[in-house]
Amino acid sequence: MKKLMITLTMVLGVTAYVAADSVTTGNVLGYVKTPAPAADGFEIMSIASFGTNDTVNIQDAIMNQEDLNASTSKENADKIIVWSGSGYIKYGLYDDGGTNSFWMKTGSLGWVIASQAAPANVTISRQDAVWFQTGTGGTANSIVTSGSVRNDQQFDVSVGDGFTLLAYPFTSSINLTNLVVSNATASVNKVDADKVIVWSGSGYTKYGLYDDGGTNSFWMKTGSLGWVISSQATPTPVDLPLGKGFWYNSADGAKTIGFEQIYTLSE
Repeated sequence: MKKLMITLTMVLGVTAYVAADSVTTGNVLGYVKTPAPAADGFEIMSIASFGTNDTVNIQDAIMNQEDLNASTSKENADKIIVWSGSGYIKYGLYDDGGTNSFWMKTGSLGWVIASQAAPANVTISRQDAVWFQTGTGGTANSIVTSGSVRNDQQFDVSVGDGFTLLAYPFTSSINLTNLVVSNATASVNKVDADKVIVWSGSGYTKYGLYDDGGTNSFWMKTGSLGWVISSQATPTPVDLPLGKGFWYNSADGAKTIGFEQIYTLSE
């Protein structure tokens, strides 16, 4: 797999960082601008993969929180929704009356009572993706995160038996044709292959790790009836923009998988 060469540059202003043949500047710091969904809409995104550490508190994850939809109403507030492995935990952007806003846990009955309103203490890891929901009647403002470009060659992630909500843990976009995952399970049988499941904004598309007979494996679109026929098996070119998350479905139980970096850095 050919790696891209990236020369780092100081990002002046807020721009989306995209892996390219050459992006030049002298600083490893930059910004990522991820579009939020329309009002009441959902998107799977990463808010931690571009940080300076491998974890970030939910209160510190988004740089332009003042541009998002904070509200005293749970329904009208933007939300970050975290997958626990077996269910969801929701955090809304609570407005305490106009001077402060912070992410606070919500429930089926709304916020905690106002006198007990307090910021949630939740850690988001570099490989984690979360759901972001724009509040009812809210404006779809972009989400800005910042940090340093990652330069480790591989990042290992533990995935559970079944579904894990993930993001590519490096600071670049990636195409599925270039997504290399060590210890992933490839198979000629769709059922036995690991899968990447991508949210389109209104539904899911699934891609399994197809084994062409032992010499090569690649991500290929699956359907309700299985793979395309073997003679037509080809890698599926799907872009995952920087900040985009996805479901990872392990076909054979809990395991550690390794995402590989697709670029190299130069001064």
